[in-house]
Amino acid sequence: ILKTVTNNKDKGRTHDQMLLFGHGDGGGGPTPDMIDRLERVSSVIGMPQIVRSTPQQFFATVESSKNMLCEWWGELYFELHRGTYTTHAKLKESNRVAEFWMTDIEFLSSLDVQDFVSCSKIGEMWKTVLFNQFHDILPGSAIEQVFVDAMDDYTDLLKTYTEEWERIRDFLIPDCSEYVVNPYNWTRRQLLATRDEEVVLIEVPGTYIGPVSLATAADKAGAFVLEDGICLCNSQIKAVFSLTGDLKSVVHKASGRQCLEKGSTGNRFVVFDDIPLFWDAWDVMEYHVETRQEFKPTSIQVVESGPLRSSVKITVPLAEHGDVVVIATVMAESPYLSFKTDVSWRAAHKFLKVEFPLSVSAMEAHYEIQSGYVSRPTHSNTSWDSAKFEVSGHKWAHLGEPSFGIGLLSKSKYGYSAQHNRLTLSLLRSTKAPDANADMDDHVIEFALYPHTGPLHASNIVQHAINFNHPLLLHVGSHDKTLPRHKPTLNPANLVNRSKLRVTSGDVVVQAIKKSEDGRGLVVRLYEPYGNTVTGVSLSHHLLTNAYSINAVEMESTKIPLPIKGDELLPISFRPFEIRTIYLELKQGEEIPNGNSCKKAKLDETKSMS
Repeated sequence: ILKTVTNNKDKGRTHDQMLLFGHGDGGGGPTPDMIDRLERVSSVIGMPQIVRSTPQQFFATVESSKNMLCEWWGELYFELHRGTYTTHAKLKESNRVAEFWMTDIEFLSSLDVQDFVSCSKIGEMWKTVLFNQFHDILPGSAIEQVFVDAMDDYTDLLKTYTEEWERIRDFLIPDCSEYVVNPYNWTRRQLLATRDEEVVLIEVPGTYIGPVSLATAADKAGAFVLEDGICLCNSQIKAVFSLTGDLKSVVHKASGRQCLEKGSTGNRFVVFDDIPLFWDAWDVMEYHVETRQEFKPTSIQVVESGPLRSSVKITVPLAEHGDVVVIATVMAESPYLSFKTDVSWRAAHKFLKVEFPLSVSAMEAHYEIQSGYVSRPTHSNTSWDSAKFEVSGHKWAHLGEPSFGIGLLSKSKYGYSAQHNRLTLSLLRSTKAPDANADMDDHVIEFALYPHTGPLHASNIVQHAINFNHPLLLHVGSHDKTLPRHKPTLNPANLVNRSKLRVTSGDVVVQAIKKSEDGRGLVVRLYEPYGNTVTGVSLSHHLLTNAYSINAVEMESTKIPLPIKGDELLPISFRPFEIRTIYLELKQGEEIPNGNSCKKAKLDETKSMS
């Protein structure tokens, strides 16, 4: 109690201070001894007045004196436990994949605008995902058995996801034998492997569920053997590797800019000693950067040569720590150079990273966080700056100038660093406590280098990172033996989008599309990702009757009516980094997307599953 009072930095501005108490740091409540002790000390002379209260009451009291309180703008960076961004890599990868599973299945269920299909298991699936994000699971700082259980949870989650997907699909789109799902609000062009193992380029509009549409590639990807190396290129990017596999050059063709620092190589695998002072799985110490050891590639060979995709295979031995095999790829129309890295990791108290020394000068680097990004220094001018030698980020990190920038996209990693012009992605640790076998396994790690012209807010890096992390998949219907297969076609006009929701602005990102909790419509969550004020964002649905702004948990009391015209929500605006949840109330009693008239009753979930 006295420590809480002493630590209060706002004495003189407010008389109230919160003391949280309970058993342990895992959510345990107060014990009887704690309650008795509070009662005894509350009447001791010299002790502060103690009132048992609630968070709501505390903040209401503080609110009354808010004009006296200081404000903090920007990140409250925690100078500890930086190792948790990387420890237990496969668990973090499973978490990222599961989040995208949930995005897809919620979007599929949104076709059920009349609420005929019970989707109660989606809520249970979310509970599994969220439970495994809890301390100390997702950070990777628990005992070994916790991670055995967590990975079993993800295996069970995939099984439930598959069963739910098939059940919802069979009821809502039973006539689709092959289809793709794009829950985002922009058109996507990417390579896709068909069931005949043919690689094709497809084009899919935003918020789309339906058959596949082929696209004609505007360029080709090629691999060429040179006198002193191998070149991978398309119309946007040209990468040159040495005869042993060093990445010597990456040229962004539109700007003519060389992406790598002069005289340096990229895609450098480096290993550091990783011996924290206190908490093995939790911490990385600043002095670990003094133990840098670079491992050079020893061989390279072309494994695929166009026209839609070209790749080389690079081998990087890590001595006694393991081995790395990299597949570097350039694809037709793709603006980035991707790396699929297989790592056999057998190290002890070592830290594996990959480095890219870039030809960019920037005082700050940018890192994605949920629904936005945060900027952090690339220098060590102050103790606060130097403490950020290892930082967290989601799907991308970025270094840029006003007219040019380079992003590093990551599929499953959360630890980054940027020192001057060197952008680094943390790949694997090998901690020995509390789990002696943490990360001792074979890993597949994917990342990509994405150069672009213009500033960050004009780069579309958020969209490209989502495309890289969450590629379109070819889904197969259960009735493909009795229905004609929907062969990919070059005529998109003949394809029917089963989703009737439209989002007109690409300046915001659709984060979720789902059935509303009350079953009377759809909920669409959008956010502005670059720190801009955006206007002219509109949504439409052919069954729209009313539209509301609502809070994230869809509380009826927070509904604010929004103007509509016909089946369209009139344009709305977003403040920088604003998250908005829009509730679309839809007409009831209409036919569901498969064209069959349905009774006003839920589909019996048990019978459907059987």
